[in-house]
Amino acid sequence: FRVCDYKVMARVADKIKLIDGSRETLKLSVRITDLWFIGILGKTEQAEMVVVDSDGDEIHVVCKQDQLKSRKADLKENLTYVMHNFKVIKNDGKFRVCDHEYKLYFIGVTVVSLCDMEHLPFRKFRFVDFSSVIAGHFKIGLLVVRYVYLVVVLDVIGVIDEVVFRYVSSKNTRVVLNLKDLSGQVLSYTLWENYCLQFLSYLNDIEDERPIVILLTHARIKEAQGSYLASVSNSFKVSKLMINDLVLEIQEFRERKSNVSFFKQEFVCVTVAKITTIVMDNYSWCYPACGQCYKKADMQTVLFTCPCGKENDQPVLRYRVEVMVNHKGEQTKFLIWDHECAQLIGQTADEVNRLKIEDGDVDLNASPQVLDRLLGCFLAFKVKVQPRFRNSVVLKYSDESDLINVVLDMIPDSEQSVSVIGDHDPLLKIPLTPTKRVSSNELDNERKKFQISPAEVSSNKLAKHSQLE
Repeated sequence: FRVCDYKVMARVADKIKLIDGSRETLKLSVRITDLWFIGILGKTEQAEMVVVDSDGDEIHVVCKQDQLKSRKADLKENLTYVMHNFKVIKNDGKFRVCDHEYKLYFIGVTVVSLCDMEHLPFRKFRFVDFSSVIAGHFKIGLLVVRYVYLVVVLDVIGVIDEVVFRYVSSKNTRVVLNLKDLSGQVLSYTLWENYCLQFLSYLNDIEDERPIVILLTHARIKEAQGSYLASVSNSFKVSKLMINDLVLEIQEFRERKSNVSFFKQEFVCVTVAKITTIVMDNYSWCYPACGQCYKKADMQTVLFTCPCGKENDQPVLRYRVEVMVNHKGEQTKFLIWDHECAQLIGQTADEVNRLKIEDGDVDLNASPQVLDRLLGCFLAFKVKVQPRFRNSVVLKYSDESDLINVVLDMIPDSEQSVSVIGDHDPLLKIPLTPTKRVSSNELDNERKKFQISPAEVSSNKLAKHSQLE
């Protein structure tokens, strides 16, 4: 056969997910979903972009300074292109905007042709879960990534809960916000330089009283260090900041926010249930605190002054235990604080930890066996349901059989309800107002001073769970 006997055919477009570094004669049909420029205009400027193919797979593409001058006018965000020929390298740097194993570089023979391909998808945001950031891990593909290994960038959306701090100068401009997601979890959020100025300008010009919803692309995750919790911030020149913009994702977030429960009022109810499980989530069984109040402190052995003004030789340990409770097949989580735990267990958290260390178990996060004393306890509970934090906190308990029977008689069997919001509170033996908002000063110092994590809410019935979380 002669070469001329073969029918010459155009190269079929390659799939992004099949790029494995073995070929650089690639042909891609893609949409530029994100485009940004870094460096100094006219000197060291280069373009970076994320492109997506018809399968929705993404890859990071770089056009360096020597290639950018002749191509910059042709590269536009959200337009579609056919591109040929790239340098393929490993995507193993510390800063990653895509999960793909490789990234592409424009070279001298790279071909970029504008082509109308409306079927190609637009950008799909990868919103990070706030609780995962605070816990110190989250999933990218099938990998659980710890922040210490690389700088991970994902998209963040939430409603502003508080403007904590702002600072504007010629050398350092930043604003620190508390951002809240749909679960009610709060995350610290820093905007630097131009992103800070964009936000402050919006804040100065805003005329309505709508909650401010922020969407930040390519947010950098910063791991917790010492007393500083995990947080997020914008990436230099890479991120895009949208504030109450008319984009689908912000509108959907606003609609969903109007339907969630963390803005609803708190209430107190009485129930009976058996403790069936000690729940280990992202918090340990105890926390270090000031010896004279319940405010959380750093774990240290030197003298320190608590924000409450009290001086301490060292912090004391206090219980914070989540348990799963069950009654008549219905179950939910209750949060039990130090005072009630110490009564039920019969020992303080410090005493338990000392005995644990004597037995050779020195890791504070290792749960002591003494917690098992809680299992099987059938009790009458007075709980405070806090929809804002999505949890139910135990205020009081009783193991008196007569009192338990009184509460059982109050629960309507026909509805299988396991909690009561009635005309009186048998645990206090004083009238109990029906469902009402409870002010913060009605909580004791322990519950006011320590921020608690989201947990499942018990309403006037224990929430049904198909499995333990």
